[in-house]
This record gives sequence, structure tokens and C-alpha cells, in this order.
Amino acid sequence: MGRKIRQAFAGRQAGRWRVIQHHLVLDAPTLLALAGNRQVSVLIHRAYSELETRLWAPVLSILEADARHLEIAEHIEQLDVIHTLDLDYPATLAVAQLRRDGVPPGIAAAVHAVRSLPEWGADALVATVDPKAHEGRGVPFLDLNR
Repeated sequence: MGRKIRQAFAGRQAGRWRVIQHHLVLDAPTLLALAGNRQVSVLIHRAYSELETRLWAPVLSILEADARHLEIAEHIEQLDVIHTLDLDYPATLAVAQLRRDGVPPGIAAAVHAVRSLPEWGADALVATVDPKAHEGRGVPFLDLNR
């Protein structure tokens, strides 16, 4: 994806560096669920309190969510615990291929992000309220409906 963040550490706490252990990518349905889903709210609060958890939102997923729920992009902007992932040209090609296979763009961007995060030296998964959209895509996901 656009930003090649190779950051191994989340920040300092009590004089020690804390390693990011959980990279969670939010897809468009999950970003839409920010408007009232309890599990998504818990995830956001967890990311604020645990420096080991890093939340990511592909800009294409934000754009798709905002098209369905006006001003969700502005809401996401206020949540400094959600980091954005830009869409560079190689990512655009990967998302385009997934789109040709019938995957919505806000889900395709999240799938590509999870596939790209291992390049950063960390494992990642999609945190989603629509787990069926990720079945058979070859990426791990966390079902937020449980």
C-alpha cells in the first residue's frame, strides 16, 4: 500500500519501547459500523489503551464507507488511533484484479493491505463485521460479530 511503514515500535511507555503485536485492518463495512456497533467501539477503545494494537483503514475503504454514510470520513479523521493506508499504483492494480473477481473496493483494499503487511515484518488480519466477504480470500480475519 502507499505508505511503507516499517515501524517496529509503537512508542515509549515507562522508558521502554513497546512492540506492535496486533495489526488490524478495517474494511468498509466495519468503518460503517463505527456508527453504533458495540464490538467495533470496543476495538477502538482497545487500540487507545493498548499500544501493541495498531488499527489501519485503507483510504479506499474510507471513501466507500463515506459514500454510504455521509461524514463517516470526518469521524474517522478524529479517531487518531486509526491510521490510513494510501493506495499506490501496485495496490491499485491488486484491488482492480479483486474487483474483476467481484470483490467490492472497500473490501478489496483491506484484503490487499493484509497481504502487504507481512512486507513490513508483522502479521495482520482484517477486523470485520462482514466475515463472509473475506472467506476464501486467503487472508486471516477477525469476526467482530462474535
